[in-house]
Amino acid sequence: MTLTEDRLAAGRAVGRVLRSGAWSNVVARAEASASGADLAAVQGLVFAVLRHRPLLDAAIETHASRPLTEIDPVVLDLLRVAAAEVVADRTPVPLVVDGLVHAVRRVAPRAAGFANAVMRRLTNDPPEPTTLADIGVPDFVDTALRHVLEADDVDAFWAASQRPAAVGLRLDRQPDGAEPVSGIPGAWLWTHGSPPPDMAVQDPASVAVGNAVAAQPGWRVLDMAAAPGGKTEHLLDQLGAGGMVVAMDSHRRRVSDAARRIPRAAWVLGDGRSAPFVESSFDAVLVDAPCTGLGTLRRRPELREKVTPDEMARLAAIQRTMLEEAFRLARPGGRVVYSVCTVTPAETIDVVAGLGGSAPEGLPGLAYGDGWLLSPHLAPTDAMFIAVFER
Repeated sequence: MTLTEDRLAAGRAVGRVLRSGAWSNVVARAEASASGADLAAVQGLVFAVLRHRPLLDAAIETHASRPLTEIDPVVLDLLRVAAAEVVADRTPVPLVVDGLVHAVRRVAPRAAGFANAVMRRLTNDPPEPTTLADIGVPDFVDTALRHVLEADDVDAFWAASQRPAAVGLRLDRQPDGAEPVSGIPGAWLWTHGSPPPDMAVQDPASVAVGNAVAAQPGWRVLDMAAAPGGKTEHLLDQLGAGGMVVAMDSHRRRVSDAARRIPRAAWVLGDGRSAPFVESSFDAVLVDAPCTGLGTLRRRPELREKVTPDEMARLAAIQRTMLEEAFRLARPGGRVVYSVCTVTPAETIDVVAGLGGSAPEGLPGLAYGDGWLLSPHLAPTDAMFIAVFER
């Protein structure tokens, strides 16, 4: 396939993310597969657009001399892809302009001259990100973080969230071609190409969550919001041939899909706020709660545009209720682990405040309230908050 196919696929994926609310990682793969485009190239272009969209849109509007709403959406998405190549990928200007024109001719031939003119003006005055607003950082999240973290840590977190993430693996031995992640046993980084299909792909931060549970053979463990099941598999591996993992989730389709892939777990359809189990049923409970997901911006940059104060508050209330339910379900002397792949104080520090939590030991990152924060600016991981409770 040609670079034109890559750009067309990337433009279609960007449009689906921005106008239909689709997830970037899902639609990039779908569009690349449907057209035979290069997946890595399409993902790179889509992520570059979403990481810099406010800056790109402002530059396009300036050099188009018309509002974005007056530009054909398909053409606008291709302009965004080309502008992202200039800003993020540093592709030589002639190749960017030529590639854009070829792509636009395929979908809107009459707009090729317009697109050519806009991009030539833009490349003569390329935009440079200089503020957090240029990458669409949510103001209310940034303000909240600056109340609990040093300013340098906040700035470094946002900057690290702009960079691509390496592929993480979970294995009990070092695979050839992988590098260990310091402080997270069993976590490795695969730094070249796609890993072999028999390896468990999992971000090191998620491996750290499973390590914090530290399930023992013979234990009965509840994974309270389990689908799609990555952490469930880790818990099963900890138990070996003995014990049981009950994997619960409230989404029927996701439970059905996960049960087919991971039949070793006992899958249950249920709401973690009111679980269908009697009290003290489990030796350990993992509450990997639904959250705003801002710790995964390296892979889903569009989350910056989806998060709102109301949604954050709604999720925080769910998280607290799930954690209290986990306390009911854990036996005396058992363990509860709370984790969320986000950084907002409302979903992390505030949820566990006053409940007697502690940070897991030995991890890279920093102390965060009564727990621990992994972060891409401190280690090669997603951002993840973890708090451990001994009952």
